[in-house]
Amino acid sequence: MVSVKEDDILVRDESFVKYERLLTKAETEGRIDGPKKCLVCGMRYMSKDEADSCCKINP
Repeated sequence: MVSVKEDDILVRDESFVKYERLLTKAETEGRIDGPKKCLVCGMRYMSKDEADSCCKINP
């Protein structure tokens, strides 16, 4: 992301390292681009069992 400071100079915003790490971890675990999707919330998983149990209500 880019912001404008005084004198119309573009300055790149700081990188949020924790956010980038969490995003990479979610992609690695398949929660973003996994082949199986939770039918309730849409979060993606690597296996059908994980997707089926995502929003399941446990008594």
